[in-house]
Amino acid sequence: MMLSICSLLFTAAMGGTPLSLGPDSLGRQSPTAQQGLRDFARKRRLLLGTEVPLRNLRENADGGRFAETVSSNFDFVELENEFKPPAVWKGPRDYDFAAGDFLLGEPGKIGWAQEHKLRVRGHVLLYASDNGYTLPQWIRGAQGDVSKEEASAMLHDYIFAVAGRYRGKIAMWDVVNEAIDDRPNNGNRFNLRNSYWFRKLGPEFLVLTFKWAHEADPKAQLYYNDYSVEAGGEKGKQMLALGQWLKEQRTGITGLGLQYHIDCRTKIEPGDGHYGFVEDIRKLGLSYMITELDVAVPVQPKPFGDPDYGILPKDAADLDRQADVYASVFRMALSSRNCHGVQVWGFTDKYSWIPGFSRGRNGAALLFDKDYTPKPAYKAVEAVLQGK
Repeated sequence: MMLSICSLLFTAAMGGTPLSLGPDSLGRQSPTAQQGLRDFARKRRLLLGTEVPLRNLRENADGGRFAETVSSNFDFVELENEFKPPAVWKGPRDYDFAAGDFLLGEPGKIGWAQEHKLRVRGHVLLYASDNGYTLPQWIRGAQGDVSKEEASAMLHDYIFAVAGRYRGKIAMWDVVNEAIDDRPNNGNRFNLRNSYWFRKLGPEFLVLTFKWAHEADPKAQLYYNDYSVEAGGEKGKQMLALGQWLKEQRTGITGLGLQYHIDCRTKIEPGDGHYGFVEDIRKLGLSYMITELDVAVPVQPKPFGDPDYGILPKDAADLDRQADVYASVFRMALSSRNCHGVQVWGFTDKYSWIPGFSRGRNGAALLFDKDYTPKPAYKAVEAVLQGK
């Protein structure tokens, strides 16, 4: 029997063989491992991933519960911040590979991910804005006053240093992140942000970054990733045009990453803008991934530092609404032949970024509560993956 396209993509992404889950150190089979979402997702040929803070892996957070939940429920992981340029790129040809080497192993060795039979999604090679967490400080300083040729050489060296070091170990990269502005930007092509790389190299910085990433690691899938595009709209149109251009330039682009930071009032159903947008991506001959999924709910106000800060919904019924939204996202993903996977931006409310970002107004956005208990959202996703 001929394998479907989705089956081939899944098998290739997972290295050709399914992963097995064994007993724990005392010989017991983990109940979570037996019933993890990953097993249901594999039966549907859907890759399932999560973002992880590196410190939780290094410190074996919460007595191992963090790592166990990752291993039981997900196929791949993505570091939260430790692969972003400011964390790695310390100066001209000066790189800090400690985080990447822990996760993936230095050349010729393996790391935490391989030990736990997980693949890795790289985030991010180039962040197209000038904030402190996106562009290294030294570039914004004296090194920013360089020629176009010098800037291009700097970028080239960085891409090959990072993507080349982990060649064959990273399944997919966010090659460029959030390059499109939210508001009209002086007629810049694709409404690109007026970032350092745009000022130095123009729109070509995108082409160069993708081409060099592909040359450095030809087998990695390559994505352009952005937010607030999920239902289309003007920013979505610019993203589609950018994706088409990158494809026409033969950059090696695989597809588009749709972040999906949404809330419990979001509506997603066949025939709407969400479905229309992923269909538009398919028509371009590109794939997509849902890359940073979380579904926030309004939460009870608590002082920062309180154990329940950003944790307790104001309205308990919002957890059921949240579950419906999660289910609708997964139904859409399963309906799309060009969807390469879904990644949630964390999995336990204990470590979610949403409360801090919203100053305590929203939270409780993930599949597990702070005690690692599956929420209604988890059960809803499980039911969709089981075809219920």
